[in-house]
Amino acid sequence: MAVSALLLLGSAPMATAAPAERLPTARLLPIPSDGLHSFVRGLNNSGTIVGEYHAESSGGPAAIRWNAYRDGYTRLAPLPGEKFSRTTALSESGWVAGLSYDDPSHLHPVRWTPWGTPKRLALPRGSLGGNAAAVNNAGVVVGDAQREDSRSRPLRWRPDGRKTLLPLPPGASSGTATSVNNAGTVVGWTERPDGAAHPVRWNAAGAVNELPLPPGFTGARTSEITDTGVVFGHGRLAGSTEYDRVLVWAADGTVRDAGRGRAYDVNLTGTVVGSSLDDSPNGDPARWNANGTRTVLANPAEAAGEVLAINNWGMAVGYAWPPAGNPALDKALMWKPDGTVVPLPPTPLGPYTAAFDVNDAGVISGFAVGTDDDNNPTTWRATVWKR
Repeated sequence: MAVSALLLLGSAPMATAAPAERLPTARLLPIPSDGLHSFVRGLNNSGTIVGEYHAESSGGPAAIRWNAYRDGYTRLAPLPGEKFSRTTALSESGWVAGLSYDDPSHLHPVRWTPWGTPKRLALPRGSLGGNAAAVNNAGVVVGDAQREDSRSRPLRWRPDGRKTLLPLPPGASSGTATSVNNAGTVVGWTERPDGAAHPVRWNAAGAVNELPLPPGFTGARTSEITDTGVVFGHGRLAGSTEYDRVLVWAADGTVRDAGRGRAYDVNLTGTVVGSSLDDSPNGDPARWNANGTRTVLANPAEAAGEVLAINNWGMAVGYAWPPAGNPALDKALMWKPDGTVVPLPPTPLGPYTAAFDVNDAGVISGFAVGTDDDNNPTTWRATVWKR
């Protein structure tokens, strides 16, 4: 996700029974022999995990795919003639969106098939580069193109790779698309000359409409849309320069202000998770419930924390960082639907970990941190926790 709600970009089938109550075990995901670091970027309900790894002297990332239930990995190649690749999104059907490039100032959107074949996603003439932000089960990708005047234009790519420029509402000068659901509905945000971001939604036919703002707000940016039509994002109050209010739009377009915080994921019931800033400047792990209430989640003896993902059963995962010392030395946490917190087991690299995603079977992905004798981080490795 970035941290990301990638489960919701596909049609996540609801399980017939909740996952068993036992602690998952940790496993470092394999990388090529020249690999030094690796990170996860997405997880779906079949156990497919996507991310990237970095070789010691490569100068850039290489996209990679794993499966939580099998050993090994598959490299996701960059476009022909380019060196680097990076994943940004994963659908339930196995489509992967991401980027390919030689020069990070000229990024090329790419989509990999479920079999790992890359396809360049075309950009409008004169574009300096672009971004692929999300992909649905049909292989529809959304993102944007960067123009020479530093403005962006929202784009949608069809399953055959053909591009469509998504229209801007009157008065908008630029925009981006951030998420697409399986019905083909897209959300994003646009900018006006005043510099404020305004949340928008495009229907499957491409028609645009602006999402409403609560009273007292001057702008907002959307993050994700679910298959049930729930959208979440972040809003800015009048007089503020920060997009630090969690906003949730119901399928009918009505909006509620959930308070100060950072939101990262939403499940099909409309429950949003992230970090609340209402009571602590560093952030408390929090869940904003579909009925509008907020639940601050337990954080065992730590100063701050964030919830990064929630599945459709209400199981959530994230991490906490220590009251003092190096903020990279995180501890991965899992919260049960009733809010009970469970520290996740360490890996062979040591006790420092962070959990980024969880699927409906209870499989969790994240990373582990290796340290030197002085407790300085030296290695980051993609990790899966599985019962």
